[in-house]
Amino acid sequence: MRVGWDRFGVETRPLCRACCHQLVASVAPVTIDALAVWPAFETDDRVLAVIHALKFSRRERLAKWLARALADGLPARMLSEDTAHTVLVPVPMDRASLRRRGFNQAERIALALGALTGLPVERRALVKTRATAPQSSLGRDERMRNVAGVMAVVARDAVAGRRVVLVDDLVTTGATAASCAKALACAGAPSVCAVCVGYRP
Repeated sequence: MRVGWDRFGVETRPLCRACCHQLVASVAPVTIDALAVWPAFETDDRVLAVIHALKFSRRERLAKWLARALADGLPARMLSEDTAHTVLVPVPMDRASLRRRGFNQAERIALALGALTGLPVERRALVKTRATAPQSSLGRDERMRNVAGVMAVVARDAVAGRRVVLVDDLVTTGATAASCAKALACAGAPSVCAVCVGYRP
């Protein structure tokens, strides 16, 4: 399904009009190590350009538009069931990376998604305990080792007994999301899935 840029109410365009109207919404989840991941778009270079504009060019207003795209693709059950038992958790950054960038793009998207859906956001429930090498520079097996054991839940009450929806900008091998899901499950979350803007294995 083609996605018309205008319907999301974004005020500035990171892409030309023609490219904006060539974006295609994703209609099905992917499964990575038993974790269901729901990407908003079929991911091509246009989608990556939008993600990079938010992430590296400080186009933070795009987070609201990306959240609208995510909300459109959320499984109906996430919004129709008791939302008091569902929580959004952004994928965290380590402290050094957060200082360098100045913001966590996953957190910005999660906060905008929470405002749109009414789902609560636990932005500090999950932390990354140490810096890691950039995932983009590593192969699949190296990525899994790179993030193994680096995620920790510091607010168990925020996730125990609740369905957790992880929020991220881009999922590739799923190593980071899987590490987050493992930590959340160990903290008592009975169900964890993930939503993301793009998926590029």
